[in-house]
Amino acid sequence: MSRLLLNVFVFVIGLIVIAFSVNNRDVVAIDIWPAPFTFDWPVFGVALVGIAIGFVWGAIVAWLGAGRTRQKVRDLARDMESLMREKSFLSQRLAKLEEAEKQATIPPPPADAA
Repeated sequence: MSRLLLNVFVFVIGLIVIAFSVNNRDVVAIDIWPAPFTFDWPVFGVALVGIAIGFVWGAIVAWLGAGRTRQKVRDLARDMESLMREKSFLSQRLAKLEEAEKQATIPPPPADAA
């Protein structure tokens, strides 16, 4: 169900981008100030490149912001692995001690010692 919703959402966004591109075909001059270059681009190209740059910038900021969380997850996974190994070791040790206890039972006292 969520895959269907994602596909519908992407389809709708695609239609919006296509409609925007078709309606904004006028050319605009882009002047990069320190360089002596001027580019003529359609308005939709400038807008879509700006949106793409913003998307990439936001993804980078989100990834960098989640660094501490990823580090905590790695640390917790490492701790869990260590605890699981310790649990396995202690379970084996307990099983050996219980087996040894079964074999080393103390015999009951003699009946005439009372």
